[in-house]
Amino acid sequence: MINQIEIENFKCFKNRVSFPLGKLTLLTGINGRGKSTLLQSLLLMRQSIEHNSTTTQVLFNGNCVNLNSFDDIRNRNTLQSEAVIFKYHYDFFGDPLKSNGYIEFSLSRTLEDDMIAQVSQITLFSKSELADKVDISIGSIFSIPDNNKTLSHNVERIYYPVHEPDEWFTYKNSEEKILTKLINLLPSNFNYVYAETGGVLPYDSPFKEALNFYHIHYVSADRIGPKDFYPKSTLGKFPNVGARGEFTTNVLYKKQGDLVDDRLCLGEDAKTLITQTETWLSKIFGGAKLEIPSSQSSILELLFNTSASKDRFKPANVGFGFHSVLPIIVSGLIAKEGEILIVENPEIHLHPRAQSELTKFLAKVSSCGVQVLVESHSDHILNGLRIAVLDKIIDSEDLSILYFQNDLDNPVVQIPVQSDGGIEEWPDDFFDQTTKDFDRLFGI
Repeated sequence: MINQIEIENFKCFKNRVSFPLGKLTLLTGINGRGKSTLLQSLLLMRQSIEHNSTTTQVLFNGNCVNLNSFDDIRNRNTLQSEAVIFKYHYDFFGDPLKSNGYIEFSLSRTLEDDMIAQVSQITLFSKSELADKVDISIGSIFSIPDNNKTLSHNVERIYYPVHEPDEWFTYKNSEEKILTKLINLLPSNFNYVYAETGGVLPYDSPFKEALNFYHIHYVSADRIGPKDFYPKSTLGKFPNVGARGEFTTNVLYKKQGDLVDDRLCLGEDAKTLITQTETWLSKIFGGAKLEIPSSQSSILELLFNTSASKDRFKPANVGFGFHSVLPIIVSGLIAKEGEILIVENPEIHLHPRAQSELTKFLAKVSSCGVQVLVESHSDHILNGLRIAVLDKIIDSEDLSILYFQNDLDNPVVQIPVQSDGGIEEWPDDFFDQTTKDFDRLFGI
């Protein structure tokens, strides 16, 4: 899991800013103060690896976000020679080594194409809690040369365990090709990399899973509206609904029989994706039916009903809310432990009760090992998370609420939530407009 992100020289953030994350993180606050910027630091990584799994370059325009050129993403007060910095702190306590650490990327301008950035340097640090057995810590700096062909680093020797921790062979002056081997670091048949210092750089279990940039489910605020028909499409290696929800119907149709995590299942009906999607829609909206008729043609139909009757209607005839929520529900149900789910403005087109129920769903998803990041301006989403803490769906220490404010020296504040869902620190403009309006209306 990524427990902290640091950003420097990227868009509105000139000075390095740290963002503490939880199993579930709510991003809220003043418009134009960096909420989307934080999410884009993850989405740029995903679309770059998805576009070319062996690149050392970051793609600014892809299937998640379109940020134009290097000049558009570089902070305006940053010198041309200064790099854009993304630093991801991680921990992964599901493995015997109980490892944690960070990876830092330095992005520089390329002369050939200003629509991409070159990963000019990578700094890695990893450590383990098993210090009583061996001093396991490592710090390495990887520099990528201009020819974009190899990755060299400052560790002269690397030890690869072959079968057991005591069995080694030495690989000197290592050079690897890369951005995947940045993220995946080494061929899959190696589990850990030991440096000459006696340190460990976890590969397969903690490192790869904790920084699983490729497996990011993303549902943007710009979701497609209802359509009469959806073209059939082939799902990729990482099935997802698409940034705008454009592949939702295809995912449901092709994976409808897949089993859902027991912890997310409602009712006594089948634990399949199609059944649980319908059940969660019904819970959120107080009644719902969903059907995707079998089709031999190149198109699919998606049919709804807001009651238990046998009638079925096309999406445009049941309201935007159903279609806006559907990609979020499907993403949450198909996301696997160790993956990330990013949702922008889940409240779009939703009644307050539906917002509250959807928030409980997202809290349940996070309790199943999927890291969830939500950007929202809705007090119903905030209160839904507080109730999820009160109902013990999620622990208060696993919830991070970040408030983005109009303060260049302190742009983001973490709002603590107590075990009973209470909030003691309530900054100005943090979901207090209702109180201010009531004060104005009633002269309090």
